[in-house]
Amino acid sequence: MRENVVNTPYLVKGTEFDPTDTDGVWLANAFAVRRGLDVGDNFTIEYNGVTFTKEIKGLVETPEYEYRQADGDADVYLENIAIAFMSYDAFPIREYVTHLIESGKITAKKVAENTKILDEKLEQLKAAGLTVDDITQDMLLSIAENMSDEKLAKIMPYTQMVIRTKDGGALAHEDEIAEAMDYDYSAIIDRKSVQGLVRLDSELEQHQAFAYVFVVIFVGIAVLVIATSMGRIVEKQRTQIGTMNALGMKRWKIVLHYISYSLIVSVLGVIVGLAVGVGLGAPAMMGMFEQYYIVPGLHSVFHPMYLVISVVIVAVCSLSCFLSCRRVLEIKPAEALRPAAPKQGRNCIFEKLPFWDKLSFNTQYNLRDISRAKLRTFMGVVGTAVGMLLMLYGVGCNQLVDIMSDINFNKIYTSKHQMKLSADAKLSDIDELADELNGELVMTDAVEIAKVKNASSSEKKKETLTVLEGKGLYNLLDVDNNVTQLVPGTVGLSRKLAEDMGIKVGDTIYWHLYSKNEWHEAVVGSIYRSCETQGIAYLREDYEATGAEYTPLLLMSDDDKAVDAVSLKYVTSVNSRADMIAAFEKSMEIINILVYVMVIFSSIMIIVVLYNSGSLSFNERVKELATLKVMGLQSAQIRRLLTVQNIWLSIVGTIIGTPLGNISLNAMMNSNGENFDYSLSVPVIDYIISAVLVLIVSMLVSFMFSSRIKKLDLVGTLKGVE
Repeated sequence: MRENVVNTPYLVKGTEFDPTDTDGVWLANAFAVRRGLDVGDNFTIEYNGVTFTKEIKGLVETPEYEYRQADGDADVYLENIAIAFMSYDAFPIREYVTHLIESGKITAKKVAENTKILDEKLEQLKAAGLTVDDITQDMLLSIAENMSDEKLAKIMPYTQMVIRTKDGGALAHEDEIAEAMDYDYSAIIDRKSVQGLVRLDSELEQHQAFAYVFVVIFVGIAVLVIATSMGRIVEKQRTQIGTMNALGMKRWKIVLHYISYSLIVSVLGVIVGLAVGVGLGAPAMMGMFEQYYIVPGLHSVFHPMYLVISVVIVAVCSLSCFLSCRRVLEIKPAEALRPAAPKQGRNCIFEKLPFWDKLSFNTQYNLRDISRAKLRTFMGVVGTAVGMLLMLYGVGCNQLVDIMSDINFNKIYTSKHQMKLSADAKLSDIDELADELNGELVMTDAVEIAKVKNASSSEKKKETLTVLEGKGLYNLLDVDNNVTQLVPGTVGLSRKLAEDMGIKVGDTIYWHLYSKNEWHEAVVGSIYRSCETQGIAYLREDYEATGAEYTPLLLMSDDDKAVDAVSLKYVTSVNSRADMIAAFEKSMEIINILVYVMVIFSSIMIIVVLYNSGSLSFNERVKELATLKVMGLQSAQIRRLLTVQNIWLSIVGTIIGTPLGNISLNAMMNSNGENFDYSLSVPVIDYIISAVLVLIVSMLVSFMFSSRIKKLDLVGTLKGVE
């Protein structure tokens, strides 16, 4: 850069970036730390055939690359990406231009089309009856040798211009910007198209969506549990409340006593939750983010929403206690001193069933109880359904790593070796290597896609172009995740992009490379699914027929001799299939953590909900259970009675939670940005395992009431009943 006005590097260590300093380089801090580099060290850069060394003057970071992943890496390895800032005048322009001329990247014709440097020479040639085509490579080298560095810099134009508008809406000013530049530009983008920013923004949006979902689920169920628990506590204190009321204690004092109890308990719970969440949970989440995103000074803060949720929990807890206490105080003291009479029995809806008389006593009893206790039943079903969903996430995610690995390495990338090619490589050399290794070349580049030619920014999509040779070493998938082939003479369009733009097979689209302002027309011949990048795909011969420059970046091969290709000047790295799979599995370690968290949370939720429901049921039916024991039922039979009802509720909850598994899981995977398009299917066995685990937890909860049934005081429970 020659200026430091808009996209300024963020200084971490050393001196601020100086665009006039021709001796220094400012290096990405994340890269420097992992490579053991520091301010004052020399750093050698090899760029497109030119090598030069500069002193590290500062360690910086840049907002354009908050997320960064090297081509060919299966995961984020920050030690493989060196982002360097330096003065435009520090670049070895003479050596670089010479190299580009010798490699044929710069020709006299291209120079004449894009600059005015050769205008004088062209006039002389014209007078001699010659044209620009008569300027040979040697002549152009001689001309460049006699030019000043300042003139040579004009042969190397700027590649981008960063603009900051006063209203923050860059794309809204595209017409003005285009006119000011005589429409001599290839693309204009805003921050929504900068991959490093988009990935982080998408991740934050995903986490925010999860936050709302989990708040609704967990806080909602917690509030239900707290409300019913507080109500049950007050009901158990019925006699004490009646006694205090009969002794003349003012009602507001009684109410205040019970509200203060619920207030203290809920406040203590909220404080513990906040302490664990803010002190441990949030920093742990920040630590996970720091592994993938570069955000200097990243730290957690105390969000005001924490207080809102805390106040809601405390308020609901206190309100439920107040309402329950007021309901008891409305009863006359003499009546309140006696235990509450059982609820009057009614015929339930299930008794209208034609086969009601043929049902067993246990079944009839539980159906009547479910009909009478609708809120308790609702809590049990919803809690188990959510628990089933979380259990399915946990068990299913464990399989999804294998499923995603199969999609990536058994269907898309099937080769044993992947070679990354230098952008400076000659196509003839690359083709020769590909033939020698019986490999397949793959090109990827940034493109703009539209339904009309020369579309405005609002009508264009900024996506990825993929060019392959169709040899089966790099494949595309159809919408059902099966390997598919491109239709010769047409272009393939990714499913999600086709859906967003309203394009179908047979439609015409227009596209151009980011680096070229030259539009191409193509007919969509197929729709394919791309898991993590959206865009278009070409066969090599069809792409080259458009006249666009073919610059492959990857060479896929099954030949083990590919390992030796790393010594070639135009091969920057060679990754084996095993290395890529290992890197992918390492990147999926977070999924394993998610598995354990989901299983633990789902188990806790099922236990809490079912135990609370069972405890509430036990206290509501304590007189009924005592009566059953007096009539001769054993404790084991009564426990079986309660267990059957728990299992019923668990089965219903499991059935309700099961259909949401695939839908919500894919929504979760695809919520990480508009480029993601996974279609994953949880295996049937995972549904079975999840359901079995839910039922096991349900049965274990039922056994928690065994001792309470055995210790039931029959005389004390029944003596006050009229």
